Amino acid sequence: MKARFRALLVRLGIVLGDDTKKHVTVTVNQRVDIVEDLIRAVDARMSELESRVSSDTQTSAEFANTFRRATDRLHGELRAVWGWATAGVEPGLANLLERSAAGDPEADEELGKLIHDQLPGAADRVLGASLGTRLPIGPGTADFLNWATGHTGPAAQAGVWINEAVQLFHHDGTVRPGEVNERIVEVPWVMGLATTLAPGSLVLDFGATESTVSLSLASLGLDVIAADLRPYPFTHPRVRSLIGPIEKWEGPERPLDAVFCVSALEHVGLGAYGETATAGDLDREIVERFARWLKPGGEIAFTAPYGRWSVDELQRVYDAPHLDALFAGWRITARAICVQTAPDRWERVDTEPEWAEGQRAVVLLRATPE
Repeated sequence: MKARFRALLVRLGIVLGDDTKKHVTVTVNQRVDIVEDLIRAVDARMSELESRVSSDTQTSAEFANTFRRATDRLHGELRAVWGWATAGVEPGLANLLERSAAGDPEADEELGKLIHDQLPGAADRVLGASLGTRLPIGPGTADFLNWATGHTGPAAQAGVWINEAVQLFHHDGTVRPGEVNERIVEVPWVMGLATTLAPGSLVLDFGATESTVSLSLASLGLDVIAADLRPYPFTHPRVRSLIGPIEKWEGPERPLDAVFCVSALEHVGLGAYGETATAGDLDREIVERFARWLKPGGEIAFTAPYGRWSVDELQRVYDAPHLDALFAGWRITARAICVQTAPDRWERVDTEPEWAEGQRAVVLLRATPE
């Protein structure tokens, strides 16, 4: 910029005297310095804003990521369409179409599953059109909304995300119910105990954050200790947030009438959710503390992943022997197993299933210390 002004001054020197030219040179150089300082300040401010948007809210980065994922998915759909079209007629497709045209509901279901498996994006668009709910949502916007309402989005970053039983899924032009998780059976189970307690009863909700259970308990008139490694996000006159490892707590000021533990104990001691990993059976130690804190006849309402025994960096999946060991010294008053039979469906089973690879299930129990 300075060089450009100086070149201009050379031309001006033809008609200006040396003193005038010197004065103009000094003035222009000063103005150029001021402009350059302003440019540097603006650049620094823009860099700061870009850093804040990317690191604090992740919004700009997530916009870019979601649109890139949407583009990749559309490319994948096109490849799927091409592969399906060039591979020849799907075995049995003609028969399915004939049966569907004749009004066979089983053929409709099989045909819908076939289309969904082969062309999931197209299936969502067809569904939206058939329901008359075609919405002005493009693939990139849909991906962004799925992220924004999920467990890593803005609500989660603000500490107010709730793990709801039914997740909504946004797609190209549609919004529909997505996966149904284990909360669909866990919350009703623990509320069964809650409704038997007298107003003013003191209860502990262990692993309270990301749930409205503590808020519901308080709304039913119970005095609630909402225990978690993170603060409980909702306020209520009957809710007290207890923050930190439960094993370091000295205990309640008076015996507990009940303990509620919804899919929380399986994580303790493994290093999940920012917790320090510990040696030994911390889950068993915490259950023993629950027993000491409960009044005679007090109960726990407990839920946890169930199936083939396993432990990873996130959670334990309990089986019958490990569950019996966990609650040694307790009397089980009620017990149930619920299995996920479809992405949007859970069902209660009467007997122990033959566990398939990847099978999801939860155990629900109520127990009292003996």
